[in-house]
Amino acid sequence: MRLESIQRAKRELGSGLQAYSSKDISRQIVDPSILLPRESIKRKLARLVAMSALRFQQPAIHRRANVDLNVHCDLLCIEDRFGTDASLAFLLRHIRVEPVVRVLIPGCYVGGEDVQFWLRRGVKRLDGIDVYSLQERWDRIVPELRRFFDAEVSFCQGAIEAIPFPGESFDLIASSAVLEHVRNLKVMVDETSRVLRPSGWAWHCFGPLYYSFGADHCIAAYGDEAGYDHLLLDEDEYQKRIRNQAFFDTQPDPNLPFWALQQQFSFATAAEYLDHFSRRFHLEFVVVKLSAKGLAYRRAYPEKWAQLTRAGIEECDLLIKSLAVVLRKK
Repeated sequence: MRLESIQRAKRELGSGLQAYSSKDISRQIVDPSILLPRESIKRKLARLVAMSALRFQQPAIHRRANVDLNVHCDLLCIEDRFGTDASLAFLLRHIRVEPVVRVLIPGCYVGGEDVQFWLRRGVKRLDGIDVYSLQERWDRIVPELRRFFDAEVSFCQGAIEAIPFPGESFDLIASSAVLEHVRNLKVMVDETSRVLRPSGWAWHCFGPLYYSFGADHCIAAYGDEAGYDHLLLDEDEYQKRIRNQAFFDTQPDPNLPFWALQQQFSFATAAEYLDHFSRRFHLEFVVVKLSAKGLAYRRAYPEKWAQLTRAGIEECDLLIKSLAVVLRKK
């Protein structure tokens, strides 16, 4: 098993700050930069009913999961069934009476829904950062966002571990599918706290966490039985699998191994994330999302599951796919 390799990578990579290339990768991106002037009615309705629906479903979800959680959890869901919507509903309800004028979006990418969700809510200034340079795309989409939403919008290259803005600049920080790739969680928490105003808000939705099903973003392409092979295989066999580009070229996305080859993961458990957050933030609301494929794997492959738990991995860490958290600066 790869557990020693994972822990070694976590120690070595998680203690420093990563340097990012300034090379513009705009032409490698196929996602279009488009205006999204309104939210779908389906999404609005989902957010409206999410909290009540999840609360009603809690007994059934806990029975299905049949696992002791080692983390604070306000609501539990399977995959993302109402989970993200419930966390956003909680946040929007609580900031309704406070002015949220300036927002930071780490992982702004090409200015899609993660950005425009907040612009549609009347934010006066929105800054986006991304670890990769997408300047060519940004030069096209930013002027469109400014005109359409009548807001000051600016994107630049930057990392959430070294946010390129003065202290207390923002009312809210919001990120989606970013924190699972942040190696230095301590510095990330310190930086997000630094740039938030007193009692400012943070919303983060992130995963898959590294001990869950298919969490290296590529190994599950070999089939559901391989969903935990990023843990079960020895290091040599794992490297052969993720470097088999001939295999990945047969997949819909041939770039699946990118994150694994870069070792661009926190390698942290849900409990470790919440412990880091708690140093600087109040945990206002936490949604824990379980992996449906992880639950199915536990039933289908009990011997492999037992091998994982005998190695010392807690069952909840194998099943917790992601978190959606609402934080308030202490």
